[in-house]
Amino acid sequence: MQQYIAQRLLLMIPTLFGVALFIFLLMRVLPGDIVEIRFTSEGGFVSEEMIQIERARLGLDQPLPVQFIKWMYGLIGQPSVDAQFPFIHLQAPDLGVSMWTGRPITEEIAIRFQLSLQVAIMGTLLSILIAIPLGTLAAMYQDTWIDYSVRIFSVGGLAIPSFWLGILIILFLLNTFNWIPPFIFTPIWEDPGKNLTQLIWPTLAIGYSYSAIATRMMRSSMLEVLRDDYVRTARAKGLLEHVTVVRHVLPNAMLPVITVVGLEFAFLLGGLVVTEQVFNLNGIGKLFVEAINHRDYTLTQALVLLVAVTFIFVNFVVDLLYAAFDPRIKYE
Repeated sequence: MQQYIAQRLLLMIPTLFGVALFIFLLMRVLPGDIVEIRFTSEGGFVSEEMIQIERARLGLDQPLPVQFIKWMYGLIGQPSVDAQFPFIHLQAPDLGVSMWTGRPITEEIAIRFQLSLQVAIMGTLLSILIAIPLGTLAAMYQDTWIDYSVRIFSVGGLAIPSFWLGILIILFLLNTFNWIPPFIFTPIWEDPGKNLTQLIWPTLAIGYSYSAIATRMMRSSMLEVLRDDYVRTARAKGLLEHVTVVRHVLPNAMLPVITVVGLEFAFLLGGLVVTEQVFNLNGIGKLFVEAINHRDYTLTQALVLLVAVTFIFVNFVVDLLYAAFDPRIKYE
């Protein structure tokens, strides 16, 4: 297991390097220039000399290989020598400064990452709490009114976008309780009650929509496992039905569901642009759109790397969970 973990961690390095190189080149070939966009938004006459001075200040006048090397050098962390102990260590990675706002990118992301991470965790937990029981019941009572009800419920989640469901929730709360989404985000460690009041509604919209896929996957996986020979053998030995399902069926049926839930969690961190707009949430998705619109190279590159790291880490955790749910899987 230790060797497998070490190999997976080492494989992350070339993957992240490839993502960094791809997004760096992609941002340079997109039409539009951040310097021209900034001066155009401010209005007034701008000379070519002023544009070149600003490009030099941002480092855009340098060759592309030099820009990429400097960016990667900041990501890796600058080596420094401890004065008291003769050891060389790496400083914290420097994501650079936003070309649009002029603020450090770590600050721009940190403000919004806590919000997006909490919504992603709450939405994923809610989808799991919905999908596993409903998918199991639908499989256990196949072709009954319970199965049909669960299938209608899941199809509704697939058909209704989360942002449209969010609009319906806001309209209901506005007409019934005169409630509108607050304009200022309150962290959970400052005021848990106010924080949950703000995020429980987008969590319901997101959790219901994303539970639909997991519910259908859980149902189909349960039906497949219930027809296996070892399940019939367990029943023939006289095991109770709930013991057979919990001990033998669920662990094997959970494997494809874990993959779906893991991918959904990774997507929730940066893919809720419209839902964040509906509930007035200033998260990573909204920051993504603003960075691309402003042609903010450094901020967009940092956000893409953040999403890539999230997907790679989630896939790594999912692989480890496979071994926990299925003892036949061993990483050696």
